[in-house]
Amino acid sequence: MTLREIFVDAEQRAQLSSQKHGELQYAVAATRGWSRSDLLVRLNLPGDAGMQVLVERVAHQLADGYPAEYLTGQAAFCDIVLRMREGVLVPRPETERLVQMAEDFIVREDLSSAVALDVCSGSGAIALALAARLPQVSVMGMELDPVSVSCSRESALDMGLSERVRFVQGNVLAAWGLTVAEFRSHADVIVSNPPYVCGQRLAAAHASSPVEPVRALYGGTSGMVFYKRIIAQACDWLRPGGLLLLEIDDGLEQGILGQFKRYGLQGGRWSPDLRGLPRYAEAHRAT
Repeated sequence: MTLREIFVDAEQRAQLSSQKHGELQYAVAATRGWSRSDLLVRLNLPGDAGMQVLVERVAHQLADGYPAEYLTGQAAFCDIVLRMREGVLVPRPETERLVQMAEDFIVREDLSSAVALDVCSGSGAIALALAARLPQVSVMGMELDPVSVSCSRESALDMGLSERVRFVQGNVLAAWGLTVAEFRSHADVIVSNPPYVCGQRLAAAHASSPVEPVRALYGGTSGMVFYKRIIAQACDWLRPGGLLLLEIDDGLEQGILGQFKRYGLQGGRWSPDLRGLPRYAEAHRAT
């Protein structure tokens, strides 16, 4: 059998959807240390038994809901590559907009040095992408899950950013002073993509990617648990004029704007994603 035929056979055996065809090729190529072009030039060549076993195994894992990033051990985000393993939420493309918004603010403020806090930092994607883009930025990421913290630290070492980006294990819902005390009133930006799926939407969200951790999705019955804590703490950690940036779920935007007002944050507004749905919210500490 040619490699192309091996792929077709494996997809049929695993009943893999056509939408995952590209993921299968990507995961197999990455596992073998090939580029996309390396794979393409081999498609019409004979494949050995070992390749047949590999392709079929990967096809079944993808069909069972494993993200390709878990199988390859890495995830692309903005212009960086992150370490990835099971138990860590795979960063989504829409989160890249948060990095751009933080970068735009820091450039607009013309900050020769800047301090950012990434709370609920997960894979470290936001913190590391921001630091990779702006050499004057130092970032602290706070995350409860130890596997995610470990992956983040490994990614920082891979990228040579461990001197400017640190990750600490801490509970965002508890007192922040236990983990990031030195940043009180000093952060130029607080950015967060916290768990925000409400109880009503959780089953569908989990079904769409059943292997990823539910704890990284669930934001409580209303979806607002983490937002309420983050917004309540923001003025204590932002410097005057500092910016709070949040990724949000559609339907939560009015509740979040109300929390901004409750805790004295100014200029609160939300903005849409590419589908036109509310996806980002921002506000400033008063100057």
